[in-house]
Amino acid sequence: MKIKNHILAAMAIGCLALPLTSCSEEGILVNSNDTAYIIFDKDFTKDTTTVSFKMYKDGENAKISIPVKVFGQVQEEDLHFHVTVDESRTTLPADLYKLPEDCVIKHNQEENEITIELIKSPEMQTKTFLIALQVVEECKVKQGTKEYARSIISVTDRLFKPDWWSVNDAGTAENPGNTVDFYYLGEYSEEKYLMFLDELKKDDMVFDGKNKQVLRKYAIKLKNTLKNINAERAKQGLGPLTDSNGVEIEVPVAG
Repeated sequence: MKIKNHILAAMAIGCLALPLTSCSEEGILVNSNDTAYIIFDKDFTKDTTTVSFKMYKDGENAKISIPVKVFGQVQEEDLHFHVTVDESRTTLPADLYKLPEDCVIKHNQEENEITIELIKSPEMQTKTFLIALQVVEECKVKQGTKEYARSIISVTDRLFKPDWWSVNDAGTAENPGNTVDFYYLGEYSEEKYLMFLDELKKDDMVFDGKNKQVLRKYAIKLKNTLKNINAERAKQGLGPLTDSNGVEIEVPVAG
């Protein structure tokens, strides 16, 4: 089970503190206090989900899916719960987000996703806002392990280099490397990234960095767009398209 280690650590304390409580592992961790503990998928003290409206069409709200997991009581029925914001960690105004009215994890599942909707404002062109989600503790539903009891989302309308274009997934600690650099889009520049986002927007697509087939498809589309642009520039006696640093915008993807 993916979250086994930190769950076992958290539940072990509970087992010691409650002598009449038994703990066992059978798909989901079980205890006798009939409590369902819900956690988010990221350690919020180390990891933040970043959203830029540059990835969306003008006037389009951003719908963000956040994974959640349950442990504790074995779920014989669908588990319904609610989320709210942690106001002490939230700077995004309340009129710029919409939370789901009802969240659910099916009785035969240990995880699901909740979806929140974010609304763009002019202030986001110069500022970054935070929204911190937390599970509402009610009835048998409680917040789980402390580090996973919040989900922090950073919201802006400014451009930033995405994690999937900088993570070291194709090298070593001594010689880091990135697959997007090597095989798909090449070296990052704001101009190139904006052009890539434009290709995605043509198909109402938002790329989250996970599906390499989507990455390859739209990298090829961008490569073809650049080919057409440069052909027109050549007719005008101009050189290839360059970024603000004078570097030619190239895409190395094969195809």
